[in-house]
Amino acid sequence: MRPYRRPVQQSGDVALIDLRERGERQRHGEIPGASHVPYQDLPEGIRPGGVLHELAAATGKRLVFFCAFGERSAMAVRAAQDAGLDSARHIEGGMDAWKKAGGPVAH
Repeated sequence: MRPYRRPVQQSGDVALIDLRERGERQRHGEIPGASHVPYQDLPEGIRPGGVLHELAAATGKRLVFFCAFGERSAMAVRAAQDAGLDSARHIEGGMDAWKKAGGPVAH
């Protein structure tokens, strides 16, 4: 499983998916433009007919998952790929790494 390494803010070919809980997002900020799908809702979203599956199919965008530190997003990539979303990736190190790299954060 490969992490996504291109600068995601400069790329129109990705859909950022925030897997964190609402409280995590409120405490630690959000990546502008990211969609919120809590990790526990992921199975419904990635199945055929689910919102994430349809988003990827309709737009051709690569799903790039992220969480707080990268554990949930790594599992999400595996689940998405098992559901046929082969181009799914994640931000290695999650929101923590994003902030350390100077990525934009909205509060």
